[in-house]
Amino acid sequence: MRLLYLSFICILLSLTSCAFFDKAKLDPYSNMTEVELYNQGSAFLAVADIPQAVVVFQMLEARYPFSTYAQQSILDLAYAYYDFGQKDDTIAECDRFIDLYPNHQSLDYAYYLRALSNLEKEQPFFQEFLGQDVSKYDVTRLKKAYSDFLLISNRFKGSKYANDAENRLVFLRNSMANHEVYIATYYLNRGAFIASSERAKYMLETYPGAPASKRALIILIESYNKLGSINLAIETAKVLSTNYSNYSYTIDKNNLVVIKDNSIDDNVVEKSSFFDFGLF
Repeated sequence: MRLLYLSFICILLSLTSCAFFDKAKLDPYSNMTEVELYNQGSAFLAVADIPQAVVVFQMLEARYPFSTYAQQSILDLAYAYYDFGQKDDTIAECDRFIDLYPNHQSLDYAYYLRALSNLEKEQPFFQEFLGQDVSKYDVTRLKKAYSDFLLISNRFKGSKYANDAENRLVFLRNSMANHEVYIATYYLNRGAFIASSERAKYMLETYPGAPASKRALIILIESYNKLGSINLAIETAKVLSTNYSNYSYTIDKNNLVVIKDNSIDDNVVEKSSFFDFGLF
């Protein structure tokens, strides 16, 4: 009987020890300090093992919430996502950091990284390769990026990202203005003259001074000609010729405004581009 009890105790001890070792095997980070967890997560990022880095950094945040290393781990993970092209995950991490630490000294970096991700996300794969104009596509992401870059420019004037943000604002503003002109041209080519005139006016009011203003004015004149609004066409032609000295206008026998670019030789025929499919 004593031998039976001893055997039973041995079995229990064996099962207990197996459970202990299994638990230790499942949680190799249980005894790691804050610094060790951060270094381990960073090591995983260095070898592009993002899933494992996420596990370690989540553990770091759970054990040491709001600590310096926990805060930095969010930014590190956000950049890793960005570096590997996972822009939506980058934006999610930046949003989380901004919500948790609205007064953090690296808040400008979070906004900057989010702006870059919005600028580059859902970019057509051939756009960069062929040098396609970003303004020909949906500009929703450009507007989000513009808002973040504008915030950096206004709120973080002393930031090392401020100058780049201001340069990108010019690019984004011009791109969004070009987008409106593309849409106005689309309507004009399809005979929707009220829509083309409204879109051209919207561009001129929303993005005054943009390089696309010249084309918007020309579209507006053509639209007014088609609508029979001769007085509006003449007023717009005056604005065009005043702001762009190489342009002049006349009224033809059909009482339509005719625009002339005096810098272009009428005897020179412009060749069509291989990529010009007549869509815009």
